Amino acid sequence: MTNGIKIADLDSSILLLDILNNIEGQEYFWSVLYLEARGDLGDEKSIPDLEERVSESENGMKFDWNSLNDLAGKFDQVIDIVLIGCRDQTILGRFGSDEEMYDKSDIVIEMVDSTYWLIHAQDQSIVADLSHCFNAKKWG
Repeated sequence: MTNGIKIADLDSSILLLDILNNIEGQEYFWSVLYLEARGDLGDEKSIPDLEERVSESENGMKFDWNSLNDLAGKFDQVIDIVLIGCRDQTILGRFGSDEEMYDKSDIVIEMVDSTYWLIHAQDQSIVADLSHCFNAKKWG
């Protein structure tokens, strides 16, 4: 398993955008594999429709870095999310197990039941930087 941290977020004050703002993510391709969130997407788009599209997508819903940040900025709360980042876009997709997802993805960002963030990264400096920014404990 890759290096990981657990960020407790019992009061839901840490937003996905906060985490993304502390990652140099332009060099990765991104895919949302699971999503449950609250917010306003604007332009007559709804979060439930987005959640359904993510669930029904064969390999997750793919985003470039700017689009992912734009989307994250529209969330008031992320209840659950599984977001992966890979330098090789052919790796983006659904995996047979969490272990395989952690091993093959360069970055995995998860929110679990509005309670804590789990962040795994192949690059130890990403984990170290996020650990310094947030009250994080080693995990994994």
